[in-house]
Amino acid sequence: MRVCIVVEGTYPYITGGVSSWIQMLIENMPDIEFDVVHLAPWKWTRSFGYKIPKNLKQIYEYLLFSSDFSKNNAALNERDLVRYVRQLIDLKEERPKYFAQLLREVAGKHLDYLLLSKSFWNFLEDVYSRYFYEEGFPGFYWTVIGFIISILGAIQALPPKADIYHSTTTVYAVLSALAGKYVHNGKLIVTEHGIYHREREIEITKSSSIPEVYKKPWIEIFRLISETAYKECDVLTTLFEKNQLFQFELGADINKMYVIPNGVDVEKFGSVKKIEHDTFNVAMVGRVVPIKDVLTGIKAFDALVKEVPNSMLFIIGPTDEDEEYYQRCVDLVELLNIKDKVVFTGRANVIEYYGKMDVLLMSSISEGQPLVQLEAMAAGLPVVVTNVGNCAEIALDPDGQSGFVVEPKDYVLMAEKLKLLAEDKVLRETFAKNGKRVVSEKYTLEKMISSYRKLYEEVLENV
Repeated sequence: MRVCIVVEGTYPYITGGVSSWIQMLIENMPDIEFDVVHLAPWKWTRSFGYKIPKNLKQIYEYLLFSSDFSKNNAALNERDLVRYVRQLIDLKEERPKYFAQLLREVAGKHLDYLLLSKSFWNFLEDVYSRYFYEEGFPGFYWTVIGFIISILGAIQALPPKADIYHSTTTVYAVLSALAGKYVHNGKLIVTEHGIYHREREIEITKSSSIPEVYKKPWIEIFRLISETAYKECDVLTTLFEKNQLFQFELGADINKMYVIPNGVDVEKFGSVKKIEHDTFNVAMVGRVVPIKDVLTGIKAFDALVKEVPNSMLFIIGPTDEDEEYYQRCVDLVELLNIKDKVVFTGRANVIEYYGKMDVLLMSSISEGQPLVQLEAMAAGLPVVVTNVGNCAEIALDPDGQSGFVVEPKDYVLMAEKLKLLAEDKVLRETFAKNGKRVVSEKYTLEKMISSYRKLYEEVLENV
């Protein structure tokens, strides 16, 4: 069996989250050969964040904004392609089916030359005059070109031949995976950690850099690609049931749908030995990036220190992904005059820290089913998490509460919950005991690997 995993801007460069999940999949199925297709807007120069397993045979790099106008081997001529796209815009129903047909025609073909054709120029003029005539044409032109080039880049990013294509998102990665499915006659599995089209819709709606007139079309394109992915995939998985409701909204087929929770190495994290210490130590684990909202976590800790002066905050994770945001965090620590209370460890082995931590704080504004939360619970830490993704359902599991849940950005309530845990050792121990039990029963690495192995085998049996 050969499986090709298709990712966007994550593995093997970025650590944590989806990347950790991929590494665990590959490492724990050594008898299966894997390839990874990495899609990114630019050439990555940073080193790999993981030791590459022996059964990961090849990592392919494709640039979404790299164009080659010299090649022309499309299945359709330029006039036919433009005509298909016009019809796609005008359709009221069956768009996913029609879009899938178009993708089958052009999968893996070089299409960049179309952007220089007269037919495409006429198409742009027509769309502009019908929908965007009140906007300046240069702005319209470059907005459309920027968006189309990335989509063309994904369609042209033909993966190697594999039995199964496993996409981690439902936009660019799935377009590449679909190309592999169509050209090489493989199977397609889509695994959504978060619901990609919803995340992009929120991101676009809140964006101040995208003019309002373009927001709806962008959202509709992302929605169309997700709908098509749901229709064309052989299996659709996600991490928890709540996500399936959003997949149903876009017409996902219940017969294709599975829930496979994340899993962690319970033995590894459960073996962490507690280290005696005199301070109340708060851990924030993960990349120092805006989506983790480290700034709010720092504000919460500042409020905690005023009530529990012997507190310490350890921010454990890489700081080089968004250096500007990291500097903002450092500046805030200095502004609040808590520099002697906050430690940025940088990239580190969290196992070496968990033994002297008292609580995990997660202040994220978006999550799926975070491995960090499960790992901390396995290590015997109570948690304070935000009500995003599956965080609340895990922390408030009916078989045992392992922590507190607050709304994103509410640093005042975060601080209150941290203070409760600092002052009540019995509560900390109760949450810790519950967390270890819940993880060992429901979120083990063995269960996760077994589920994906079984899924791979069943997909290939249905040839």
